[in-house]
Amino acid sequence: MNKLIAGLFLLLFSSLTLASKPPLELIHEVGDSLFSDIKAVNQDGNASPLEMRQIVKAHLMSHIDIRFVSYKLLGKHIKGLTKPQALAFISAVEHYLEVSYASALMQYKGQQVTFEALPTDSKSKYATVKAVVRQPSGPDIDIHFKFRKSSKGEWRVYDLVAEGISLLSAKQKEISVRISEVGLAQVTAELNAKS
Repeated sequence: MNKLIAGLFLLLFSSLTLASKPPLELIHEVGDSLFSDIKAVNQDGNASPLEMRQIVKAHLMSHIDIRFVSYKLLGKHIKGLTKPQALAFISAVEHYLEVSYASALMQYKGQQVTFEALPTDSKSKYATVKAVVRQPSGPDIDIHFKFRKSSKGEWRVYDLVAEGISLLSAKQKEISVRISEVGLAQVTAELNAKS
């Protein structure tokens, strides 16, 4: 599966945070216009990475549950963390996601996408939406997006499961090992250095 396409869909779902509507309804409301805007900017695949980062920063980053993702990435290393260390790491994760998502946007060329909400308890603060990406030449791609309802009632994406692999879990393992090897300050610097 193309990880960049998967990242693109994370962008779509991360932009859907209206508190009063469930994730599937939000996807249908926002999806068409978001993909239309992305396609307009990257119509010929010639958009610059800077243009894509500006789109991501302006429209999407404020809707990702960055703090929750950051704490999950830290895992056991969250113990003993000072506030400045936590804030620096959260900022680095935000930068890393912005750059990664901008790269993913470069791959969108107008593929058809369908959405389906998976069964969930109406009182749960977690929900999953399945997206099927129809590839013109190749097998369809199934992606599951994990939503979390914040204390303010906003639905935000915190994970993506592609081909049965949680990207959050995979990245958490990678970051945990790296922190053990070189320390939190170095990992924070490495995330900030991604361009």
